[in-house]
Amino acid sequence: MSRSGRSSRPLFRRTWWTAFIGFFLLCAGWALAAPYDASPDEAQHIIRAAGVARGEFAPKPEAAGGGTGAYQHIPVSLVRDNCWAFHPDKSAACAKAPGGDEHVEKVATRAGRYNPVFYAVVGWPLALWPNWLGVTLARLISAGLVSALLACAAHSMVAWTRHRIAAAGVLAAVTPITAHLAGSVNPNGVEIAAGLALIAALIPTMLEPEQPLRRAAMVQIGIAGSVLMTVRALGPLWCAAIIGIMLVPATRERLRALLRFRPTWWAAAALFVTGAAGALWTVVMKASELAPVGAPPELTLAQGLRHEVIVRWPNYFTELIGVPSWLDTYLPNTAYDAWYLALGSLILPAFAFGRWSDRWRLFLFFIVPFGVISLSDAIGAHKYGFGAQGRYLLPVAIGVPVLAAYLLGRRDVLDRARSARLVRTIAVVVLPLQLAFLAYTMIRWQAGVGTSLTYTPLNPLAGTWHPPAGSATALLTAVAGCVVLGFWAWTSTGRRAEAARQERQASVSES
Repeated sequence: MSRSGRSSRPLFRRTWWTAFIGFFLLCAGWALAAPYDASPDEAQHIIRAAGVARGEFAPKPEAAGGGTGAYQHIPVSLVRDNCWAFHPDKSAACAKAPGGDEHVEKVATRAGRYNPVFYAVVGWPLALWPNWLGVTLARLISAGLVSALLACAAHSMVAWTRHRIAAAGVLAAVTPITAHLAGSVNPNGVEIAAGLALIAALIPTMLEPEQPLRRAAMVQIGIAGSVLMTVRALGPLWCAAIIGIMLVPATRERLRALLRFRPTWWAAAALFVTGAAGALWTVVMKASELAPVGAPPELTLAQGLRHEVIVRWPNYFTELIGVPSWLDTYLPNTAYDAWYLALGSLILPAFAFGRWSDRWRLFLFFIVPFGVISLSDAIGAHKYGFGAQGRYLLPVAIGVPVLAAYLLGRRDVLDRARSARLVRTIAVVVLPLQLAFLAYTMIRWQAGVGTSLTYTPLNPLAGTWHPPAGSATALLTAVAGCVVLGFWAWTSTGRRAEAARQERQASVSES
């Protein structure tokens, strides 16, 4: 086993750190480019984070801001009105930047009852510097958390499986909305990344019975699952769904091996404790409560479900790729079509050539999140309206392209050379799209995006508003991230990576 450890450590350093740096720079580009309150409800999350940083972990649940509202005592320098959200032709220049008067007041936030763990990690800069510096540092901490989880997923798929094409699944799964959320104060980004890290560790653990079980995989399952079940109210449900999809159907031999493997029980204990704690918090603090919006009372469940499938599902698909800012910035349809092509090049062949158990897993990774969100929305539509968004589905749905890429390698649909070419082709498609989404959203924030022939700005470095670090700094940071991720895609499918993978597999088999 020691020989295996020696051979795997250099591979870990190469794959994990390269992926981490690439993802972090990409997410940091979004963090540096965004105005205050740039993503849905970011200001509400900032207020919650600043309150937690001041020790207000469990404020009294009350009607404050609507839904899961509560009051937090925070510096008023962080309380700013948003004058541009939902107006894509209006720049952020009308808004007042955070900073200035730092006296503390009682402020309502819709995120006041959310689990405090995420906010405790990202919120401490807001207590020290309740201004642009604190907001930027909080965003960068969030970007670091997300990038660490994404790097774990990338390393799992490249180093713990024998299929180089698995790297394509990671590149296609991390859509621009994930990078956008990662670069803001919003627990949804961490939730999505934790779901991907959990799935990526379970794939080699459950689907490669000829390989020995790994302690590192169990550690990743325990950590990623615990994070997933902590940051948002649906986390325990999403974690149970992911584990259930990967466990059933599983071979009896693999299940017996898991039960005999002591780290499995440590991971299970961690998941049980954090899941119970997360669920208990949600129940006690009423952290899933919604605010009534006066929806039509005559709407039936059947009508709500029809509306979800016919009207809302197309929106969900678009939002899974990314509708940045406050769901008010749509890129040209060709950007979404190109990403769908990248996803389809993995998903359709995997479904066509996979076994029945493979097809069921792919289908369940799709239908479970869509079904849960659609049913929940339809049941409460008469009281709360249709409030779900595509990003809510991503912690589970993100498993579809990752599993599909793995299955293409597992079923030998392509030889090694063609697998490498497909990975690199997908990198060439999706990484420039990452930059296109950021650049277009920067134009929206800085100048507004027009729909007329006389007003269609296309320069992400111009406009009436600019981020404190500068537009060029933000964009170049993301460019650097995409270059590093491209390097990761090339090197993870190269001959040296393949030789290292084969050496590691031989070392593990001998030990």
